[in-house]
Amino acid sequence: MILAILWATLPLIWVFISSVRPDAETYAFEQTFLPQNPTLENYATLFRVTRFGLWMRNSAVLSTITTLAVIILAAMAAYAMSRFRYRSFEIFGRMTLMAYMMPPIILVVPLFFILFKLHLTNSMIGLTLVYIGTRLPVGIWMLRSYFQGIPQELEDAAMVDGTTRFQAFYKIILPQAMPGMIATGIFVFSVTWQEFLFASILIFSAQKTTLSAGVASFLSEDWIYSWGVLMAAGVMISLPLVLFYMFLQRYLIAGWGGGGLKG
Repeated sequence: MILAILWATLPLIWVFISSVRPDAETYAFEQTFLPQNPTLENYATLFRVTRFGLWMRNSAVLSTITTLAVIILAAMAAYAMSRFRYRSFEIFGRMTLMAYMMPPIILVVPLFFILFKLHLTNSMIGLTLVYIGTRLPVGIWMLRSYFQGIPQELEDAAMVDGTTRFQAFYKIILPQAMPGMIATGIFVFSVTWQEFLFASILIFSAQKTTLSAGVASFLSEDWIYSWGVLMAAGVMISLPLVLFYMFLQRYLIAGWGGGGLKG
């Protein structure tokens, strides 16, 4: 297990070390594992010579809106699919999983033409709709298995006491499904935060660029502006997700475990 953890974390450790290493040491003939003169200049340069702060804000807004929308829509859809027994729901459930398994590159051209017809290309609204549509299938699939593990007798008892079905849904079922919803939210947020394909094709305005597409502008065919700045960008992209996972780790494990065992 220790070897597996080292294998998984060594690239992240190396990225962090490289981000505090001066460029002079990066290009030196004699290399050392730890920097001799660690510095935060690469981080200062990252925010000074690029629009990294703007890219970070755009990604944060897109990821937050997408996560909230997916959780709300997926919770209602998953609840209906787990409580109402229609054959069409089973077919729909399998179709949602197939939709998520479809390679995103196949959807780029159709989505571009759809957004072009709706005048939503190069628009944060259009990109948000694309993110919601592509993340919703996996959200429904994850929450459906979790809702199936919640005893229906709980809401039946609440409705006998006089609540409506919707009141039983948000007062009884949603609190029980909170770990699963948090796990789904973490997954959707992290995937959207790092998304590159749709952001690089559907957005072509510098003011609306997201993190992954913006950092890709550091690179060209034959040169790199600065390895240290590039590694600093990698750390800044990963740091919010790492902190997010650390604070919500117990909910993530409970959500995945509950959905897998109760479904």
